Amino acid sequence: MISQGFLIDFLLFWGAAYLAGLLVSKYLGRERVKVGIFYLEFSFEPRNFRKIIEGLAKFVGPLYKIGIGSLLISSVLFLIFLIKITLDTVFGPKVAQIAPVIPGVTFEISASLLISIFVILAVHEFGHAAASWYFGVPIKKIAFFILFVLLGAFVEPDEEIIKKLEPLKRMGVYSAGIFMNFATFFAVLLLAMILFPGFSIIPDTSHPSGVYVQEVIEGGPSYGVLPSGVVIRQIDGYRVRDFDTLVRALKNLKPGQEVDIVTDRGTYRVKLGSRPDDPNSPFLGVMLSRVPYFDPVLPIPTGLAVQLIELFGFLIMFNLGLAGLNALPMLPLDGGLVLQEILTMYLGDDEMARKLAWAVSAPIALMLIYNVLLFFLS
Repeated sequence: MISQGFLIDFLLFWGAAYLAGLLVSKYLGRERVKVGIFYLEFSFEPRNFRKIIEGLAKFVGPLYKIGIGSLLISSVLFLIFLIKITLDTVFGPKVAQIAPVIPGVTFEISASLLISIFVILAVHEFGHAAASWYFGVPIKKIAFFILFVLLGAFVEPDEEIIKKLEPLKRMGVYSAGIFMNFATFFAVLLLAMILFPGFSIIPDTSHPSGVYVQEVIEGGPSYGVLPSGVVIRQIDGYRVRDFDTLVRALKNLKPGQEVDIVTDRGTYRVKLGSRPDDPNSPFLGVMLSRVPYFDPVLPIPTGLAVQLIELFGFLIMFNLGLAGLNALPMLPLDGGLVLQEILTMYLGDDEMARKLAWAVSAPIALMLIYNVLLFFLS
């Protein structure tokens, strides 16, 4: 549920954003900054990113057929996944399996979250720009926007020139964003596995090194004894690798019991307290990070390592999620545009292909809406 505090912050943010947007637009021009009710858009001249786009074009362009193939495979897989989770919730327990990325609502706002959202959007749209450039299609603008609480971006190529491209090349432009998201996904995953041994996205194969203490609660059992910013590795002989193993370790202990807390900075003796909501359960009195901690291969400060692990996790999850969403055969998403091109090639009728593509899009859109609503209502 959305809290009253969030609504107040939301209105204050948009009040400040609206005024700031109006002021900035006077200096940069209305073509560069667009301001509306709960809408703020910043656009950039593509020539400012010419070197980046040209560099990416050398990578994305020659591989455009692989990009199309990756989109088609993803389209089938993610559509099957969407149908499965929809049927599971219709005929089974109403458990949401899709979480929309809304800072401050579905995810706590943090630097790692905002950076990862910006990166995945930039990667996706620069992929489209690079493919367009490779096929000689001019880019009119590159823009980032905020709509209500949703962050987004888009590239505006010359539509008239795109229409003159061969169908396969048009599909190459449409699929380039997804291709770049997948490429970034694998690159970040590889980097995370190298930098943090034990890191894995496959269930039951990850091997965390401990639990990071974000804060020690004032007046709690650990206050003045256990410092914040440490990594707990063991509690009274019980190995701690992640949040779940820490909880299991505490279940073996009792309130009032003195225990040895082994951390990356040494061992501390703490007398356990009682949980406020359950006097029979032990209480350590610390706020723990939900992000699993992995010892880095480089001498990185613990706090920075936690931020990097969280950033890598977001980048891996969001790149895969954005690629999957855009691969769905639903207009106006990339997968829907490719579907329309394929139908046009086989039917030889643009109008009929467009109508069929929209007919396929409708039930997919309804399933997405249903799952998103289920998340907020469950």
